[in-house]
Amino acid sequence: MMRALNLLHYPSLAREQKVFHRSWSSLAGLLVGGFMAWGWAHWQENQTYVLRQELSRLQAELQTRTRQGQAAEQGLVQTRLQAEQMLQLNQIAQEQQVWQSLHEGLQTEAQHSGLRLESLQAMAGKMVLQGSLPDVRAVTDVRQRLSEPLQQPLGLSRMTVGPKGQVNFDWQAPWSVGLPSTPSLAKLPRVRP
Repeated sequence: MMRALNLLHYPSLAREQKVFHRSWSSLAGLLVGGFMAWGWAHWQENQTYVLRQELSRLQAELQTRTRQGQAAEQGLVQTRLQAEQMLQLNQIAQEQQVWQSLHEGLQTEAQHSGLRLESLQAMAGKMVLQGSLPDVRAVTDVRQRLSEPLQQPLGLSRMTVGPKGQVNFDWQAPWSVGLPSTPSLAKLPRVRP
C-alpha cells in the first residue's frame, strides 16, 4: 500500500529538514573546525615550546663556550705575562751576576794592584769606569782581567799620568746586559785598597 501524498505538509517538512540539516551541518562544521583550530593552536604551542627550549639550550651552550673562550684567552694572556716576567727575571739575574762578578773583580784588583775606582756608570749602550792605578804597567793587565766578567773588552778612552807615576784612566765597554730600563742604575761605591 502506498502512502497518500499530502502536498500541504511536504514543503514545510522539506524546509524543516533543510533547516535541521543546515543547523546540524553548521554545528558539526563548527565543532570540527573548532577542534581542528584547537589542535592547530596546541601543535603551534608545542612547537613554540620546543623551539624555546632549543633556543635556551643553544644560548646556554653559547654562554658556556664564550666563558671557556674568555678563560682560555685569559690563560694565554697570563701565560704570556709569565713568560715575559720569566724573561725579565732571567735578564735581571744575568745582569746581577755580571755586576757581582765585576764587583768581585774590582775588589780583587783594589787589593792586588792598587786600583782606585772613582766612578762606574752604565748608560744606554755603554759602561764607563773612571779610576786610577799606582803604576802605568798595570793598566793593560787590570783592564783585561776586568773585561772577563763583562765578557766584552774594556776600551781605553782617556789616560793621564799624574804626579808620582799615578795613572788616571777612563775605560768604556758596550753595555748590552739587562733590561732597557736598568742601564742608568749604576753608580757603585768607590773601591779603595
